[in-house]
Amino acid sequence: MAIKAVVIGVGAAKNSHGTKGGGHQIGYTHAEMFQRSPACELVAGVDVSAENLGAFQKHFGVRAGYADAGEMLAKEKPDLVSIGTYVGLHRRFIEQCARAGVRGIVCEKPFLAAPADIGPVREVARETGVKIVVAHVRRYRPAFVRARELVRTGAIGVPQMFFTSLGGWDLSEMGSHWFDLIRYFNGDNRVDWVMGQARVRETRGYGHRMEEAAVAHFGFDNGVRGLVESGEVGMNGDANFGFVLVGSAGVVRVRGELVLSLETLTGSKVEDYTGVVPAGWERIGVKGGASEWPCLWDCMLSDLLGWIEGAPEPRVGLESVIATLEVNHGAYVSALLGDRVDLPLAGRAAEVGRWPVDEIYEARKR
Repeated sequence: MAIKAVVIGVGAAKNSHGTKGGGHQIGYTHAEMFQRSPACELVAGVDVSAENLGAFQKHFGVRAGYADAGEMLAKEKPDLVSIGTYVGLHRRFIEQCARAGVRGIVCEKPFLAAPADIGPVREVARETGVKIVVAHVRRYRPAFVRARELVRTGAIGVPQMFFTSLGGWDLSEMGSHWFDLIRYFNGDNRVDWVMGQARVRETRGYGHRMEEAAVAHFGFDNGVRGLVESGEVGMNGDANFGFVLVGSAGVVRVRGELVLSLETLTGSKVEDYTGVVPAGWERIGVKGGASEWPCLWDCMLSDLLGWIEGAPEPRVGLESVIATLEVNHGAYVSALLGDRVDLPLAGRAAEVGRWPVDEIYEARKR
């Protein structure tokens, strides 16, 4: 029997992709992922907007649509659920789905709205056995996999500083990917501490307040330093800035997510991964041809299905995602407290109960 899949938060009827603040169709990306899979059947969508839900059902030929997730869970009893809502609703839907017997959840990023959400979500996963992955699909990009391998094999000597810049974006909506990739490049070593600062004014988007500029500096247990800057202090003039990975004997640069260069004292070379699909993608047996971006989602879904059946937790699984989230939230909490934040989050840092950027805004108003 096909694995029954549902999308909660189907996305806008008309896509405004690239416009910061909302109106995207990320739920369509999730639905396309399910429909390409030979193992899954997309059976329903859930959204509070009747217009969005109707457009989604028509586009995908989905028989059922619901305004209420609880009703959907009771009637459809899905095996898999994708959560494509704004971050403030993630914890609620994760807990609701897990307790209704859903076996696997694909959640959008940023993962959770507050540090205080981490413990309860980890606990509900332990209690119910639900497998949760988050859409950090860029971990499957061949250029990024290659960059990680070059660092691991010593191509740049001893790794020292990994830097990225997100001009025009924030540390969470897009920045969550970039934090996660720096962890990935460094072999997912533990981050011990983070220090952050942010300019927070009136900007809002995706259902929450967003900073206008921010910087996060963090230290790994193996001595590597990470640096992420965003917004007004980011490199707005170079949208393809990518990553610079500095070591004692060389530098890896990844520009535009597809083109990698290695520079050492003995020379340099460029590797172009345009059109290259992730290793092993062909074995998944998806419907349709290969395309760079969809292939990443196919790999994530395949890994989730394997995890449900007993394979090891994948690279985008819950514990890795929480480690990234703690760095991300930790940068904001550092700005809130005016102090370095040690990881894993504990004490006052772990008790922040709402979106940290809102907390920064309110604290500075006082």
